[in-house]
Amino acid sequence: MVHRFEVDVRWADLDPYRHVNHATYLAYCESARIALLEDIGFSMRRLAELDRQIVIIRLEARWLAPALEDMTVTVETEVDEVGRVRSAWRQRVLHGDEVLFDAVVEAAFTDPSGRPRRAPEGFVEAASGAA
Repeated sequence: MVHRFEVDVRWADLDPYRHVNHATYLAYCESARIALLEDIGFSMRRLAELDRQIVIIRLEARWLAPALEDMTVTVETEVDEVGRVRSAWRQRVLHGDEVLFDAVVEAAFTDPSGRPRRAPEGFVEAASGAA
């Protein structure tokens, strides 16, 4: 399943060229991942209650075209792979049918001290249903 998250480009998101700043795409994607986690029942609050956090350990990104002021963009997120500790996420930022940004994100579960831990019970099944 593809999870969709809409973002209205704000003035504060722009660089001096009036394009969305390159780092802002990462913030859009993070917000979309958080929304997906909430939708599958594993909000950041719930993860903390389960003594888990999910952290990014690798990111590969390509910027293909600029997002501009006054656009509404859609972040599409798919969970491609889910293992016991690690997961791979595919994210794209689109304006209409045009892909503006494409990323593959690898994440891992840790405890609050940063030690790798297994995904919480039920996460693999929930995230696989989101894929």
